Amino acid sequence: MISRKNDKKKLIRLLCFSLTSLLVMTVGAAVYNYMYMQAMPVTVQAAKVIFQYGTDATEVGTSVGTNGTYVKFTNMSGWPNATRIYENATIILNQDPAKDFSVQLTCDPLSGSTSFIDALYVQIYDASNALQGAVDVKAGNSTSFTILAGQALRVQWSIKWNANTPAGSTVTATLMMVITGEGTDE
Repeated sequence: MISRKNDKKKLIRLLCFSLTSLLVMTVGAAVYNYMYMQAMPVTVQAAKVIFQYGTDATEVGTSVGTNGTYVKFTNMSGWPNATRIYENATIILNQDPAKDFSVQLTCDPLSGSTSFIDALYVQIYDASNALQGAVDVKAGNSTSFTILAGQALRVQWSIKWNANTPAGSTVTATLMMVITGEGTDE
């Protein structure tokens, strides 16, 4: 019996030593394989979906970026306890004559005097005034729609400050438009 107990102890010690050696070897071993990706050349192409000036561009302070891929509004405002609507702040135009694109419009969290905003909506309409999508900017939701080949959609903003809004209150709204459906087979 004594020799069996000693044999078990030796076996356990041997196993512990082996496991410790294996762990030390594993931690100490450093084998790396480096792989590379290269895109050459990366080219530029004209944007297929762009922003253009809408009929309310002057009132809302619309500024469209050089390539039509950015739009900024610098003169939006509204009265307390009344809804202001800019029916055509900007146009979203699909310049491709043959391809439809899927669009998702999302917004970042509203910043500034947000507690005084009762409503802030961005709505997308087609030429027949059919609603294509709407974003409740205050709630921070998103919308998806399809812009057909050659189609122009108008963007409407609706703003309502609550009745107790102090003069000088402002908010900043940032939206992102994700356009999918364009591949290399263009």
